[in-house]
Amino acid sequence: MKPVWFLFLTVLLPAAPDEPKLAIANASLQQNEDGPGVAGGFAFTPGEAVYFSCQLTGYQKVEKDNKDTISLTWNIEVRDPKGILIVRPEQGKIDAAVTAEDRKWMPKARYSFSVPPFADSGSYRVRFVAKDENSKKEASAELAFAVEGPKVEPSDTLVIRNFRFLRKEEDTEALKVAAYRPGDTLWARFDMTGYRLDKENAFDIDYGLAILNGGGQEVYSKLPAAEEKNQSFYPRRYTPGVISLDIPKEIPHATYTLVVTVRDHQGNQTTEVRQKFSIE
Repeated sequence: MKPVWFLFLTVLLPAAPDEPKLAIANASLQQNEDGPGVAGGFAFTPGEAVYFSCQLTGYQKVEKDNKDTISLTWNIEVRDPKGILIVRPEQGKIDAAVTAEDRKWMPKARYSFSVPPFADSGSYRVRFVAKDENSKKEASAELAFAVEGPKVEPSDTLVIRNFRFLRKEEDTEALKVAAYRPGDTLWARFDMTGYRLDKENAFDIDYGLAILNGGGQEVYSKLPAAEEKNQSFYPRRYTPGVISLDIPKEIPHATYTLVVTVRDHQGNQTTEVRQKFSIE
């Protein structure tokens, strides 16, 4: 008997194309819109504007009105080192028709915000989440950035921090010797913290001053000299204060004491600081 030969044929079918997978590319933070991304080690300052941008790829196209279209949505959050939102979350949407020539096109999402004026130093985070409304797939990216601002130690009760005498209003360095001449303007700066915030982050404080002579007698006073009443989305942990006082030309040469008093009306708190200066 002749042997029977069997022929087995393997048919290779083309593999099904991979489904698009949404992805985020080129995410960065900049000092200017569409500018270069900030380098490692860079720190933003309180009050400075921050610009975020990224591109989206791997989106799915669907036919609508005889055109291929895409539909992307995104949301973004920015939080401080303690995880507290510094601005309200933002949402965006990208709807567009695409052609064959756009096969490599990556739509761009942009967002800008400002660091709170009295933000603490530390590492902040931007979280961006995108969704392809056609494929229902999501992608996310998280970027960290540094903020470097004045150091104000926190307090559970009302206190005055970082008091310093200055020669001029715009000076940043404190006087090593607090000495003035008759006719000069005395400048002083300080930070107030530990006051009570309500549920809307509102606060209500004021501050005033008094001058005591060498015998402890009050020779001048003004209370309040200034009021600070405000509220914000992000809790304002500290508030700077400033005092300017024109020194009379006829004042006797001597050592005096400046008394700064701060009152927290919501927290029913009062605190003061006493600093000596001389007229020479």
